[in-house]
Amino acid sequence: MRVLLLLPVLFLLSCGQTAKPPADLIPKAAMEKVLLDVNVAESYSAMVKDSLHRVGSKNTDSLTAYYKDIFAHHKITAEQFSTSLNWYKAHPAQLDSIYNNMIPVVQKWQTRPIPALPAPANIKVDKR
Repeated sequence: MRVLLLLPVLFLLSCGQTAKPPADLIPKAAMEKVLLDVNVAESYSAMVKDSLHRVGSKNTDSLTAYYKDIFAHHKITAEQFSTSLNWYKAHPAQLDSIYNNMIPVVQKWQTRPIPALPAPANIKVDKR
């Protein structure tokens, strides 16, 4: 019976946020930029239409390429991103702070008008 009473206490103590961050932790400001790019890539990969993927399902081929480009752009490795994301997940207040800072950026993007794409050169456009 005493063991059953000790288990919740041990569980709560083990969930403490006393662990030191990893040495290669991506700083909050940089993680915000990486996560913005990752979230855009995730959304875009679900919109890519081709014969192998249904609309709304992630195109993992495209997503793999997007992640590779994002990591190269931000000069981080996939392992560093994974380690950092796991650390931030274990520290929800930190992760929540990152996402709270991302919200205004995304809202600003949503209010920008979408530029019109020029018509391809080989197609005549009827401007009636």
